[in-house]
Amino acid sequence: MNRISAFSVCFLIITMLSACSDFSRLQKNGTPEEKLSRAIEYYNEDENYKAGSLLEDVSPLLRGKAEAETALYYLANNYFKQKQYVMSAFYFKDFYLTYPRSKLVEETMYMHVYSLYKSSADYNLDQQSTYECLKALTVFSTRYPNTTYLKECETIYTELNGKLMQKAFEHSMMYHKVSNYKSAVVAITNFIKDYPTSPYLETSYFTRFEAQYHLAKNSIQGQIQIDRYYKAIEYYQLLNDKFPDNNYKKASIEYYDKSLEVLEELKSK
Repeated sequence: MNRISAFSVCFLIITMLSACSDFSRLQKNGTPEEKLSRAIEYYNEDENYKAGSLLEDVSPLLRGKAEAETALYYLANNYFKQKQYVMSAFYFKDFYLTYPRSKLVEETMYMHVYSLYKSSADYNLDQQSTYECLKALTVFSTRYPNTTYLKECETIYTELNGKLMQKAFEHSMMYHKVSNYKSAVVAITNFIKDYPTSPYLETSYFTRFEAQYHLAKNSIQGQIQIDRYYKAIEYYQLLNDKFPDNNYKKASIEYYDKSLEVLEELKSK
């Protein structure tokens, strides 16, 4: 190693040790004001761990002081930068509830929504954050109907609503796949009611009819079975009224004809 390289390495080590000792000194002996000032510098330098550590230390100590608002704002944003969205959602909400007159309320309310959006899981997993996000989005949109974040809010709503729609659709189809036809009819009917413009609507109308047909077919002979066949015919008519050129013509006509045939046999007994 030549002298220049050796000097560079030594300088780097000294710089790193100095930075570490400065951070340690602040943690142990720094005043709240010093910690906040350096935390903001760390934040701007993307030293997120150091920024977060100092902000966590200083936030309780600054309560009641003017600097507390700044500390909480940076703490929330620092968690967001680290992709810790559950924590950032918590602190953004804490901010706008604690400082309702701050000029940063609109921004932090939106960032609370956006953090919940980022923490929303895939459609087949638990959707608690999705529901919380949509609720928060409603509150935000009501308070700021002309917000500068309007386009972003529309995108969030569309995506999350689509996620819930897909989950509800898959849930309703699951009952049919396991031959739980009674539950399938109920679940699909609820899906149709909740998502009247869904791209899955045609499949839902047909599957409801198919499930009702199998429910009737597997019923014990008597008035209940007759009523269930009539209900299947009703669902067939609704399918064709809604989608006259649907993709399930062959199967639906077969179920429909069989329903009429069995009804005639049952009524003749």
